[in-house]
Amino acid sequence: MRVWWDNLAERERRMVLLSGMVLLLTAVFLFLIEPALERREALSGQLQDLVNERAWMEAQAPAVRARARAGVTTGRAAAGRSGGSPLGIVDVSARSAGLGSALRRVRPQDSAVEAELEGAPFSDLMRWLATLEDRHGLRIVSLSIDRGSEPGRVNAQLRVEPATGRS
Repeated sequence: MRVWWDNLAERERRMVLLSGMVLLLTAVFLFLIEPALERREALSGQLQDLVNERAWMEAQAPAVRARARAGVTTGRAAAGRSGGSPLGIVDVSARSAGLGSALRRVRPQDSAVEAELEGAPFSDLMRWLATLEDRHGLRIVSLSIDRGSEPGRVNAQLRVEPATGRS
């Protein structure tokens, strides 16, 4: 390389140096500056989205606070209510409590729901009943529990209704 450089005329050397500097500056721009500018533009767009989101949230805050205050004043049952129909709540919550295989029948009766379970683990059944009252705002109006065929398992028939439907 040194021999090649020495064989170049002064004018050629300047052109090679100038071309090398242009090539170096182009590489710096393409590999360092341009990606940084693109990243800056993307971050600027994300920032604008976040600013818009924050403004929307601040605009919604009074309504959310009002709903929260209204929920607190209507009592524990309404605050814990999941918002679904009693039939759906009983079915879905029983399955999520691990009682899906024991659930034999769930049927609506006016505003109440009747359910039958067979071979349900007693402790799981008790936790589920507490969840129906505490979290979902349902009250148990009748409950019949019989010993199951295995130790720790029971058969149960129950009737639940919305807690606000008390007579």
